[in-house]
Parts: sequence; structure tokens; C-alpha cells
Amino acid sequence: MTTLTPFLMFEGRAEEAMTRYVSVIPGSQVLRLERYGADGPGAEGTVALGEAVLAGQRVRFFDSSAPHAFSFTPSLSLFISVDADDEFGVSWQVNVEL
Repeated sequence: MTTLTPFLMFEGRAEEAMTRYVSVIPGSQVLRLERYGADGPGAEGTVALGEAVLAGQRVRFFDSSAPHAFSFTPSLSLFISVDADDEFGVSWQVNVEL
């Protein structure tokens, strides 16, 4: 079976982002969290591979060990569709507060 999993890259804030998304998107959960150890290549304790289900969609997170001019790669966004007006507030809160 072929699957598509969005992959979000950060510089030290992957766990914070994953935790935030899971906390505000109903039906979400962290599935996996692996951290870099003392022997790298990333900073010890940062996310080597995180995986969560966000409203039924698997998403992977990681902290890049390479320095970049950004803390979150600008090459990927999440589009959230909602069925009811009261769900829009949750979607907006994710984008504004993270």
C-alpha cells in the first residue's frame, strides 16, 4: 500500500510543535518519539524522528542537525478543512499560537 506522510522539519522545536498540534486537534495522538543521543548527529535530546496522527493523518516531525536560516522549513504547510464554524477556531489557534 502506498501512503503519503507530510514531514515537518524544525531546528530544535519539533517536539513542541508535535505536542501543540496533538493538544488542539481532536482525535490526535503522538505515536513515536525518538531523540538524538549524545553521539548525535543532532543536538542531544532533540527529535530524531517523531510521528503523530493529526485528525487521522500521519505526520512526521524532526529536528534538523544542519543549521538553516529558519527554525521551521517554509517548504510545507498543513491545510485543515472544517465542517462547522466552531471548528475553525481550533484551526486558527494552531497557526497563530505555534
